[in-house]
Amino acid sequence: MKHSDRLDALDLRRNGATYQEIMQRFGMAKSTLWRWLKAEELVDGQSQRYTERRSLAQKKAARVVHERRLRRTWVIVEQAKREIGSLTARDLWMLGIALYWAEGSKQKPHNVSQRVQFANSDPAMLRLFLIWLRDVCYVSKAQLSFDLFIHESAHIETAREFWSTTLQIPSQQLRVRLKRHNCSPRRRNIGADYVGLVRISVARSTDLNRRITGWIEGLQQSVGESANGQPPDFGSGYPGSIPGSPAAGGIVEVAVNS
Repeated sequence: MKHSDRLDALDLRRNGATYQEIMQRFGMAKSTLWRWLKAEELVDGQSQRYTERRSLAQKKAARVVHERRLRRTWVIVEQAKREIGSLTARDLWMLGIALYWAEGSKQKPHNVSQRVQFANSDPAMLRLFLIWLRDVCYVSKAQLSFDLFIHESAHIETAREFWSTTLQIPSQQLRVRLKRHNCSPRRRNIGADYVGLVRISVARSTDLNRRITGWIEGLQQSVGESANGQPPDFGSGYPGSIPGSPAAGGIVEVAVNS
């Protein structure tokens, strides 16, 4: 090969070109290129520098994509928050029924005296359930009891203070139920943010649970009509809806590229 080709190949390598790019350009064998680079002490050091440059470029590109997705997420979330509007009493009633349908203790044929119990680790969901009990079901504070289920290796007192503040109840009202420590690496509920799970129980609530069962079955019956090809008529302009929102059949335009 020409001496000028060798010089050009060396320059390309110094500027970060790959073995494959240089071999394709000059039609040479990899062994020939390697001998040229080795003679100029470009094999190890240059290869390392090229790898570092490529890694930095990949990280920069990933960071740009991540920031763009964060911006898009923020826009969508903020717009969706505005679509909720003001909640009505009926909205709150339906929300509580759906929550209990998903997470509450149901009455069963073998246990028809199950009282109202609701367990979760989401603070906002627990607060909403307490509001629902108070404003929809007219449950008094005296009827409520709270159990904190938490691993014995966690910061128990910190967790009690957290839930006491979050649920606005005295910390001594939280009965601690310790769970045996499991050191499995697959456990995710660990660290300083882990505060356990709270179960809310309502005393003298067997009949209330039966009524909630009826509410749930009423929802099942209404929504279940869609199984026969007749979707339920949710109407238009219902309380709490905003024209143009997805809940009212509209389409949201987001002016941020993905």
